[in-house]
Amino acid sequence: MAMSPWRAPARLGWAWVLLAACALAFLPAADGVAPAFVASRGVAFPNIPTKLIGPSYATLRVQLDSPGVVYYLATPQDDAGAVTDPLDDSPHVAVTDASTNERRAAPLPEEVRDGAVAFINATDADASNDANDTSAFGYAALVAGALDVPVADTIYTVNLTNLNPQNSNHVWVVAESLNGTLQRGVALLPFYTKKLPPAFAEIVGAGKTKTQTPFIKTGPTSMTLVSLLLEPGVVYLAVQPSHDQAPSSAQVKGKCGSFEDMTCFKPFPSSNVAYKVPVGCPVFNLTQATSYAAYAVVEGLGLQFHTFGDAPLSETPFVWHFITPDAVVPRGSVSVGTVTSAGFTISVTSSKNGIARYVVVRAGSSASPELTSPSFEEVLHGTGYGGETPLEAGFITVDGVNGNVTGSDAETGSLDAASGSVTIASLTTQTEYDVFVVFTDRGSFYLTALLGSVVNVLDPEFEATRAEAAAPRNVNATVLSVLGVVTT
Repeated sequence: MAMSPWRAPARLGWAWVLLAACALAFLPAADGVAPAFVASRGVAFPNIPTKLIGPSYATLRVQLDSPGVVYYLATPQDDAGAVTDPLDDSPHVAVTDASTNERRAAPLPEEVRDGAVAFINATDADASNDANDTSAFGYAALVAGALDVPVADTIYTVNLTNLNPQNSNHVWVVAESLNGTLQRGVALLPFYTKKLPPAFAEIVGAGKTKTQTPFIKTGPTSMTLVSLLLEPGVVYLAVQPSHDQAPSSAQVKGKCGSFEDMTCFKPFPSSNVAYKVPVGCPVFNLTQATSYAAYAVVEGLGLQFHTFGDAPLSETPFVWHFITPDAVVPRGSVSVGTVTSAGFTISVTSSKNGIARYVVVRAGSSASPELTSPSFEEVLHGTGYGGETPLEAGFITVDGVNGNVTGSDAETGSLDAASGSVTIASLTTQTEYDVFVVFTDRGSFYLTALLGSVVNVLDPEFEATRAEAAAPRNVNATVLSVLGVVTT
């Protein structure tokens, strides 16, 4: 009697078929048949994707055609899996037979399974199951384990840690069915853990002071990146206006490779590593009193551990935001007016907003006034010639709408862009006096430590400018004077 093919009931339709397919996915392989690794969408399993490889870790992905268990074992094998030195007892040698001391580069399927089990037992909390046979293949494993695969045609992953860092690794993989049938062959996945770029070291200076690199030094129209690496490499630097979009590490390297303006790259040879000599990477032609951002990356020698792939580059750039110093000193003038019996008014003008520091002393020798004129440091410190205590000392705030200029704008600014005055009213009648003045601008406070209480540290400007150590106060070293002022 002929029989018609079985069909799912019409009322269940595709739902019945889908249920049947799911049930098949959970069916174990037939007795004596090991599960097989499959390919899905053009990707063969097992595999370790390059994007999932780190400096000392990687992700193993597997997929079987039937449920089972996957055993894996990682070793730091020599290139091409060859044991180059038969007397080498380091962990990368696979000892397979303790009685004959036979060694092979590739393990048998049983050795991978048993080695993985031995590794699991040796690293768990139960000491009673630790293997005594140190010649087992798993004894020298970096990491080993078992991954359950309960469903066929499904991707399962496990993270492999403690791998040979920044070097070559071999991962051996074998599958076993739920009824204990082991594959006849071992899958080998050779790969290199990710090479990291060189790390930065400290510079040891006089008195054994230590300074961590990298760091920058800035000038009015230049800046320099200082680096000390722990291994040979290349340092790349790109400087751009601070408001521009931040570049990636590859873009920084690309700018340097194209020799764009405000870029620099310097090799860091092995001799500098050995003798701990830092390397400076300068950038020129910056603009004074301008906000910039510096981006630096370091690249290692990618061929140091393997012969393919890109050299390791910093994942993200090091970043510094800085303001180039305004190196233009203020130019000014001083005059004395409204003379009274007790004093007079000191009036000043300047090309930049800032401060005019002054001292008033008894008049010196009119024949040789240079011998009694204080230096600009003495005026800044509030003293007369030779540290003489002045009769009056202080500062005049110099301000003006047109005086808020820096850099090249200040170089061509008007001499009377800013002005200020102070009245002296504690002097002696009919006495001759000399007035000395030094102009400074509004950069960071000059000689803060020496001036002490003269600087108002509660002033918001103080906090703002202190953070901009690259922009010190500019001082005109020329001491202006009005000599021989006689009170009435």
